[in-house]
Amino acid sequence: MNKLFVKILTLATALVMLFACASCGGGGDTTSGDPSNTSVTLKIQSAAPLKQNYAALLKSEKEGTQLYNQALFTKKLLDGFKEVAPNVKIQFIEDGWSDALYQKQQLYIRDAQAGGKMAVDIMIGENYMSYFAENGVFAELDKSKFSNVVEGSYADTVVNGKMYAVPMCTGIFGLQYNVTILQEAGIPEDKYVPATWAELLENCKTVSEYAEANKKNYGGIMLNNVAGMSSAFRAIPFMRQAGGDFLDENGNLAINSESNIKAFTYLRNLAKYAYKPSLTTDQEDTLQNYFVNKGYAAYMIEGQWSMAGAADNIKSAALPVYDAESTEKGNCYVGNVLFGITKQSTHYNEAVKFLEYLTSAEVQNWFYELDGRLPVNKETLSSEEIRTVYPNINSYIDALTAGGFHGGLPCFTKNASDAWAKWGTFYKEVLTGKTDVKTLADNAQKDIYDRIK
Repeated sequence: MNKLFVKILTLATALVMLFACASCGGGGDTTSGDPSNTSVTLKIQSAAPLKQNYAALLKSEKEGTQLYNQALFTKKLLDGFKEVAPNVKIQFIEDGWSDALYQKQQLYIRDAQAGGKMAVDIMIGENYMSYFAENGVFAELDKSKFSNVVEGSYADTVVNGKMYAVPMCTGIFGLQYNVTILQEAGIPEDKYVPATWAELLENCKTVSEYAEANKKNYGGIMLNNVAGMSSAFRAIPFMRQAGGDFLDENGNLAINSESNIKAFTYLRNLAKYAYKPSLTTDQEDTLQNYFVNKGYAAYMIEGQWSMAGAADNIKSAALPVYDAESTEKGNCYVGNVLFGITKQSTHYNEAVKFLEYLTSAEVQNWFYELDGRLPVNKETLSSEEIRTVYPNINSYIDALTAGGFHGGLPCFTKNASDAWAKWGTFYKEVLTGKTDVKTLADNAQKDIYDRIK
C-alpha cells in the first residue's frame, strides 16, 4: 500500500473528520431490504466501457465497433440488473478520468464536507482510489460477497485488512511479438519468446540490424515514450524486475535507487533498437496501431486491450525476467477500474447488489467478449470458454490468475500533473539522450520530490 501520500496530503485530516461521523450510520439505507417496490436511484460515476449515452450509441455506431460493443454491454448490464433489483434505477455520471476525475471527486467531497449531500453513491477510479480508501471516503465491503474476485486487483484499497473497493475489470502487461518480422529476420521459432532481458535485447538488435541492412521500415521494439503516466506504466515492469519501484518499502520516492538505475540503463540500451518514430509519438493509440496494424516492430510491452482485434501473426507471452535467476515478475495492474461506495450513500445495500452483479461470472463473460479487457471474476478466468474468445490474450489470463505481483503507480495527490510531467521529461532523456542515467535520475528525484512533498 502506498504510504507516501500520508506525508503529503493536506486534505486527509478533513476527510477523516468528515467521514468519521458518517461511519456511525454505516452507510445504511432506510429502504434497503424492503420488499416493497420503493424506487431507488443509484448515482454511479462511470467510464468506458460503461457508457452514459449507450442508447444513442447503439443507434449511431456501426455494429461491432468498440463504441457499439461498449454500448451493448451497458444495455445488457442494465437490463440484467433490472431483473435482479427491479426497484433500483441506475444513473451513470461521466466525470472524465485520471486528474480530471480526481478534481471532480474532490469537489463532491468538499460539498459534502460543507453540509451538502454526496453527489454520487459509487465513485470510480484507479490510482486515487487507494487514497480515498485510506482516508475514510468509502464504506467497507463484505469480502465474502466478492470472494470470486481476483484479490490482487483491489489490494491497494484494502486498509487494515478491510476491503473498500472492487474492480469491474483490470489489465496487466505482457510481451507482444510479430511472428512475421521475427521469421523474416531469421530468428529461430524457439527464440521468438525471450525469457530474459538479455535475450530480448539480442533479438531486438538482430531485427534492427536486419531491417537496416535490408531497408525494412520496422525496428526491434516499439517503446512507449508518451509523456507522463503512460510511459511510467510501461517503465514500471522493468523497474520492479530490477528490484526497484517508484517508492521504496517505506513509501518514500526512490527514482534514483540503484535498482532503478539498472532498469533505466537497460531501457536506454533497448531504445537503440526501437522503431525510431515510437520514441517521439505522443499517443498510446498511435503506438498500438503502429505495432498491431502497421507491423513497425517485432516486439512491444503492452496491455492486452489491443490484442483483441490483432491478426494471427501477432502473439503474446509473459514478460521476460531480469535474468535466469530472477523470480520477480515485475507486472502491475493497469486500466484497473475500481468502484467504491461512498460512506454518505443512503443506498448502501442497493450499491452492494450492483457491484455483486457487476463482478458476477455472467456479466464478466459478456464484458470480456464485447470489450476484450481482462475480467476479474475467477470463475470466468478459469473457464475453458474464455480461452476460445481471444486466444492471443490467453497468456495475459495465465499471468493474471497466477498472480505474484502488486498494484499500479503511486498516488500523488499534490501537484500530480507537474510531477508526472517531470517524469516524462526525465524518461524521454533516458530513452533518447546522452546524459549519464544516474545524473538524470538524481535530478528527477529532486524535481519530483519538490512537487509532491
